[in-house]
Amino acid sequence: MRKIRLFLLLVLTLGLPLFCYVGPGAGFAFVGSFFFIFAAFFLAIFNFLTFPVRALLRFIKRARTLKKAKFKRVLLIGFDGMDYHLFNKFKKQGHKFPNFDKLAKEGTFSPLWSTEPPISPVAWSTFTTGVNPGKHNIFDFLTTDRATYMPKMAGSDIIPPRRSLTIGNWVIPLGSPKIELKRKSQSFWKIVSSKGIYASVLRMPFTFPPEKFYGSMLSGLGTPDLRGTQGSFSFYSDGPAENYDISDGVFESLRPLGGDRFSGRIKGPGHPFRKGNPPLEIPFTLTLDRENKSVEIAVGKEKIKLGQNQLSPWVKLDFKAGLIGVAGIAQWVLEDVAPLKLYLSPINIDPEKPSMPVSHPKIFSVYLAKLLGPFATLGMAEDTWSLNERVLSEKNFIDQVYRTQEEREKIFFNTLAKIKDGLVIQVFETTDRIQHMFWRYLTDSGSPAPRPSNDPLVTGSILESYRRMDAFLEKLYKKMRPHDLLMIVSDHGFNAFNRGFNLNTWLHQEGYLVLNDGKKTSGKWYADVDWSRSRAYGQGLNGIFLNLKGRESRGIVNPGAEAEALKKEIKEKLMKVVDEKHKKNAIKAAFIREEIYRGPYTVNAPDIVVGYMAGYRVSWESAVNYVGEEVFSDNTRMWSGDHAFTRDQIPGVFFCNHRIDEKDPGLIDISPTVLAAFGIAKPAFIEGRDLKINNIS
Repeated sequence: MRKIRLFLLLVLTLGLPLFCYVGPGAGFAFVGSFFFIFAAFFLAIFNFLTFPVRALLRFIKRARTLKKAKFKRVLLIGFDGMDYHLFNKFKKQGHKFPNFDKLAKEGTFSPLWSTEPPISPVAWSTFTTGVNPGKHNIFDFLTTDRATYMPKMAGSDIIPPRRSLTIGNWVIPLGSPKIELKRKSQSFWKIVSSKGIYASVLRMPFTFPPEKFYGSMLSGLGTPDLRGTQGSFSFYSDGPAENYDISDGVFESLRPLGGDRFSGRIKGPGHPFRKGNPPLEIPFTLTLDRENKSVEIAVGKEKIKLGQNQLSPWVKLDFKAGLIGVAGIAQWVLEDVAPLKLYLSPINIDPEKPSMPVSHPKIFSVYLAKLLGPFATLGMAEDTWSLNERVLSEKNFIDQVYRTQEEREKIFFNTLAKIKDGLVIQVFETTDRIQHMFWRYLTDSGSPAPRPSNDPLVTGSILESYRRMDAFLEKLYKKMRPHDLLMIVSDHGFNAFNRGFNLNTWLHQEGYLVLNDGKKTSGKWYADVDWSRSRAYGQGLNGIFLNLKGRESRGIVNPGAEAEALKKEIKEKLMKVVDEKHKKNAIKAAFIREEIYRGPYTVNAPDIVVGYMAGYRVSWESAVNYVGEEVFSDNTRMWSGDHAFTRDQIPGVFFCNHRIDEKDPGLIDISPTVLAAFGIAKPAFIEGRDLKINNIS
C-alpha cells in the first residue's frame, strides 16, 4: 500500500503546481523551478517558429509610431516618497544637489499631486493607468473580506484549486492555483508596447503577478516572500524566548551542541502536500568565535563566515517538498555574540530559480541573476519590521537599504544599455524606507520615538538618502543621449507620524462597533466583535466600511437612505475629533467615497476614506483590528514618518529635463504624457492630461 501511495504522489506531483497558504490576508502559491524550465523550453520553440512574423508586424507598428514621436527613448524614474517641501528645506539649509539643480534649471521642477489617500498602492496604480482609484480598483494596501471581515491584500489574490485528493496525511491539489492581479484598467507601458515599442518596467509597485506585454518586467511592492508574507524575518538567540518580543517575525532558539557550537532550523514555506501545511525546514549549524566576535554558519553545502554587524551576501536556501525543490535566498546579520543574536532576512524567492513568477518573461529574472548575481525579489526588501522590533540595528538596516539600492542600480543600467529606443521605468524605494524609519531624527519632528544614536550616518540618514538619489542622477546623465526624455516622480511626500489614532476604538466608543457583552477590549482581527449589533468597522490605513446588509456576511445597515445618513454622520463626527493631550484635530478631511472616486470599482472602496492631519495616523493596534481602551497613543516605534494623511499636506516631486506647458502636474497625468511623447493618441478611458512637454532644446 505504501508503494502505491508513493507512486500516486510521484505521478501527481510531476504534473501539478504546488500550493500553500500562510496567515491572514497572505497567500502563496509556487511551482517548482523544473516546471518553469520545462514550460520555458516549449515556449522558446514556439517563439522561435513564430518570430519572423511577429518581428515584422512589430517593426511595421514601431516605424509608424516613431514617425510621430517627439522622443524615441523615454526614461521614467520613481523616487518613492521624495518630499517636495523637505527637498526645498534641505536646499535652504545650504545642502547641495547639483544634479537635481541641473534638471530644474534646464527643464522643470514642480510639486506633484498624489491621490486620496496618498499611499503607495493607490498612488502608483493611478500613475500606472492615468485614472482615479474608482477605475483601477486599488484603494489601500489592504481590503476587506466581506464574508469574514478579515483583511486581505488589495493588489493580488491567490485562488487555490477547488478540489484536492487526501491520502493519509498527504493532500494533493487537483488543479493549479491562480494568482490574480486585482488592479484594473490598463498600464501605459502595455499601450506603448502594443505599438511595437519595447518597454522595460523595473520594480514598479503593485505589478505582482507580472503582466504580459512586449517588454520585460521585475515585479515590485506587493511581491511576497517565500513564506507567502510581505516580509517575515527570523531571529535566533541562545537566550530565552521571553527576553524578546517578536510579533512580525519568527523567533527560534539556538540549541547548544557543546563548546561554542549551536544548531538551528530555518523555517520556510508550508509543505504543500501535508495536512496543516507544516513549514518546510532546513537545518544549520553555527560555530561561535567569541574572541573575534564572528561566527561560521553551515547551511547545506555552504559555509558563511560572518563578523559582528556585517550583512552577508545572499545565501541560497533549498527547501525540499518530496522530490520538488523550492529555492530561496536570504541574508544573515550577526547582531551580537553575548548573548548570541542572529538575524535572517525574509526569505526571498530566488530569481535564478523562481518558484513563482517575479518577472516577465519568466526567464528574465533568471537571466539577470546569472549575469549580475542574486538580488532581492521581495516587494518590500528593506526589512522595516526587524528595525521596528529592535532586532536589526539602525546601521545594519541602512546597510541593507543601500545594498538593495546598489542591486537595483546595477539592473537598471544593464537594462538601459540594451534599450536604444523605447521606454525604461525604474522605481527606487530608498527615500521611502529611510524616511519611514528615521523621521524621528529630524530636529523638528516632535517624535516621541527613541533616538539612541549619535552617529551622523544614522542621524543624517534622510539627507543622505536624497544625496544618494542625486548621485544616481549623475551616473544616469553619463549614460543618457541628447534627445532622451527624462522624468522623475515621487508618489507622495512625507511627514511625521507621532500619534496613533485607534480608529476601531473610536468607532467602538461612538457605538458603531459593538463588542460582545462584558467585553471592553477585543483581541486582534475583531476577535470579540458582535457583528449583529455593529454598523461600521475600520480596515487598512485609511478606510471605514459600513456593515452593510446584503454585502457583508452579517450586515445590518440597510442600503440606501439609512447607509447614506450613517456615512454622513460618521464623517461629521470624525471632523470634530480632538487629541486632548495636544489640543489638535486629528482628522484633516473625511471623504464619502463617491466624493472622490468615480468609476465601476468605486463600490469596492471604503465607504469613508479618512485623511489624517500630518502627525497622526491609524494606530498600530487598529491596523490589526484591535479594539483598545485609549483612542490616542504615542507612536514610539522606529517607524516614525508616514504619508497616510491628505495629499495637499505632502506633495511629491516632478522633475523633467524639458519644460512643460501645463501647471500643477499630478500622478494621473504621467500616463498620457508618456503616450504623447511617443506620438500615441490618448485612449478615451484615461482621465489624466498631457503635460505638453516642450521638446525644443
